[in-house]
Amino acid sequence: PVEMLEYLRLMMMTPEDTRGKPLSDFDYSRTISPANEAAVLQSVVEAVNYQFSLYPQSEEDDANIIKDKALFRLLSYNQRMAVRHRRNEKRLLKRTLVALEKQIRNKGLDVDGLKRAEGSTLGDVLRGDAGKQKTALEDRLEKMGLPVDIR
Repeated sequence: PVEMLEYLRLMMMTPEDTRGKPLSDFDYSRTISPANEAAVLQSVVEAVNYQFSLYPQSEEDDANIIKDKALFRLLSYNQRMAVRHRRNEKRLLKRTLVALEKQIRNKGLDVDGLKRAEGSTLGDVLRGDAGKQKTALEDRLEKMGLPVDIR
């Protein structure tokens, strides 16, 4: 969700990003800096991995329970549905991890030494992001139907 990313961008701000500017000057609906975005996506990866660690069995264990028809029939209806549900949750978490890791690679955030915003409130366009990123003013002008390029 967009709101979660905006919140995490704020939480991952560092003094190198702000350079003394107030946090309210930044537009969190946009990428603040490559280093900030990498920290944001990495925090989501860590949260998904933590969620995985809470399950006592692996997805493969659940699949084996489901495949073993004799054992599976011994379970009550609710227990069978719980095993299926738990396996589907694990599948979704795996897919989420794959998507996050792909996004990190595609945006070039899987390297060390990424730059910080250094006080720039314009945000950053990352590799793999579509087109030129607009400023908040350009967005407002466009929504009002006014020309964005006034040259």
